[in-house]
Amino acid sequence: MFIQAKFSSRFIRFLSLSLTVAMLSSLMGQIPAQAQTTFSDVASDYWAAQFIQALVDRDVIRGFADGSFRPDEPITRAQFAVLVGQAFDRPTVRSAVRFRDVPSSYWAASAIQAAYTEGFLSGYPGNVFNPDQPMPRAQVLVALASGLQFQPSGTNASVTGGFLDYDSIPSYAHDGVAAATFRDLTVNYPNIDVLNPNRAATRAEVAASIYQGLVATGSAPAIEFPYIP
Repeated sequence: MFIQAKFSSRFIRFLSLSLTVAMLSSLMGQIPAQAQTTFSDVASDYWAAQFIQALVDRDVIRGFADGSFRPDEPITRAQFAVLVGQAFDRPTVRSAVRFRDVPSSYWAASAIQAAYTEGFLSGYPGNVFNPDQPMPRAQVLVALASGLQFQPSGTNASVTGGFLDYDSIPSYAHDGVAAATFRDLTVNYPNIDVLNPNRAATRAEVAASIYQGLVATGSAPAIEFPYIP
């Protein structure tokens, strides 16, 4: 019954994309209007503007020194570590380690340690972290599901099998992607049925998923958005 409910919800969201322009405008009108966002490169009508601004208001996102957010740039593992550290207050689940490629003087060293000890991120063989490596979308969802301790409900295919590129999800990511999707952390813009699991996640996409993580943990109000499968 739980799985069927998830599918029903997803089907309803899919149908909403086929509404007339007038009806869709009415639906979007339910979303609280936002003024011009904090960042020079995030217009108020940008698809993720409300998620980004909501995180700014919570002091999760601060952007770059030049006043930009660079929403369409790939997010790095170090940047992700900083964002989850500022967004969530999670318990420590394992002891700290020292990664060979993250010296104590590295700008995100403390955030990376926190993301590791709280279970959001792990290292790679050889005791390296690869802090400047872009994160694939599947890895982002796995990291959030892991750090927030979300588990899949039902079979993975019952939750994510409807994605047109389901077969492209790496084997290591099936449980995490399913858990994140079931808890509405997955945001597929502009096509709700395409996950793009191996494409580098953009900073805007990660902002949206992190905000959804806050919603899922009862820490933030939901934002109506038609691209959450």
